[in-house]
Parts: sequence; structure tokens; C-alpha cells
Amino acid sequence: MKQQEYLINLKQDTAWQMHRLHFHEYIELFLMLSDGGELFSGSDIYPLHRNMLALIRSNTLHRTAAGPSDGLFERYVFHILPETVERLSTPQTNFAEILRHDSPCVQLNDEQARRLAELFESLRRPQLLGGFGWDIEQQITLLQILLLVCSLVRAEPTKTPDTNPDYDRVQPILDYIDQNYTEPLTLEDLTGQFLMSKHYLCHLFKKGTGFSVMEYVIQLRILEAQRLLRESVSVQEASDRAGFQSYAHFIRTFRNYVGDSPGRYARRFSQSDRADQNVTSR
Repeated sequence: MKQQEYLINLKQDTAWQMHRLHFHEYIELFLMLSDGGELFSGSDIYPLHRNMLALIRSNTLHRTAAGPSDGLFERYVFHILPETVERLSTPQTNFAEILRHDSPCVQLNDEQARRLAELFESLRRPQLLGGFGWDIEQQITLLQILLLVCSLVRAEPTKTPDTNPDYDRVQPILDYIDQNYTEPLTLEDLTGQFLMSKHYLCHLFKKGTGFSVMEYVIQLRILEAQRLLRESVSVQEASDRAGFQSYAHFIRTFRNYVGDSPGRYARRFSQSDRADQNVTSR
């Protein structure tokens, strides 16, 4: 099991405000342990309450903000790669299919929230790291989390969100970029496609997402390159397939966004694969 396949944190803030939307390659789950705040997910806005479970799909623009109270903004935040969810799914119990749907928020009762928090806490326990049976414990806990979360998402009614009009206005542009970011794509292409001036399109996009247009395009390309590198595609091919026109620009940009070179990023996963095989062969 690769450590990079998932991340788990217990976050406690007296004030919390993401000033703009962001997105990443992980599926994100978070369990609210306190009242107050809002989740902005795509064009939807959800008020947050204690025991609320939120699911955010991979590559979905989102942000959270604490409420005006002086109390703690407290929540478990769990990230897991889509490939890991696929690997742990079965034809009968298809976690990936359930977590691929629109991002729901469901309100849990005390017992459901307590059980999920226990599983998250179990995954955080450092004393198991690297010890005998740790890999099995980890796999079991991940399966229990996915089974519980997917069962709750299927069984509990989802919260009805409010809408974000600024995001709604830019949704067609986002959809077009999402379908074409691996191709050469310029601001001129977008202004021609949507019959807008460059200034108005950039203003609209920034207001709706917090990103400049090309910053958003580059981040999508980086996420695609990361996915390809995790699948053992060569660095050069990952650069080409993700839509970078210059190999040198790809290397520089990848390092700026990820904090590591593409080669080292890829080796982290290939080394974890070999470690898994060694454990399995014993």
C-alpha cells in the first residue's frame, strides 16, 4: 500500500477561510465535528453542521470557510486517489462508481459519525506505521471506511444546496477547458469560442473560480501528468499527453506546482509498488 495513495488529517482551526476555489487529484471526504461554516463545491453551496459528511470528487473546484462563531472549525479530512478506490472496488461492491457521482453532503446521526471518526482515527495511529501487520491493518481500515461511506451515501438523503451564480456563469467555459486542455489552448481560442472580449472573459473566470484562465489550464495539465506518471508513463510522454508544448516548461512547471521533479514523483510510486510486491511474496 503506497503512503501517497491516501492522506488523513484532523484539522482544528479557530478561523478558517479558503479565499479561492482549488482542486486536486484526490477524492476528498471530510467529516464535520463542529457546527458552522460553508462548503463551496462547484456551483453548489452547503452550510456545514456537526456530523455532516461531504464528498468531493477528484478535480472538482471547491473551498471551505468557517462560520462567524469563536468556536473551533473541526473536521477530519481524508484524501484518497481515484486509482486506489478503483483497486479496492469489486463488481459487487463498486466504491468507485458510487464516489464518481455528483458531490453529495449527507447528515449523519451521532452513532454513524462516531464510527466513521473511529476509523479515521485508526488510520492516523502512528504506532502501527511500519510494524508487523501494519499493511494489513491499513488495507482493512481503508476498506471499512469506503464501505461505510458508500453505504451512507447510498442510504441517506443528500442535502439540497444553494447555488453560486458567479460559478454558474463560468460553467460553460470550465466545461470547454476540461474537454480540451490537453490540446493547444489559448485565450484567443476561448474568446472566439464564447464570443467575449479577452478582458471580460478573464474577469468572469477570475470572479467565478479565483483562478486566471491559463493558471487553471496549467493545473489541469499537471494533474493529468501526475496521473500518467503514477501509471508508469515516461516523463516525456506524460508531458506530451498532458498538453505541454515544451518539455523544459513541463519540468519547471511540474516542480513549481508539485514541489518535486516528475522523475522523482514517478519513482515514489514505483518504489512503493516494489515494496508491496516484496511484502506479498513473503
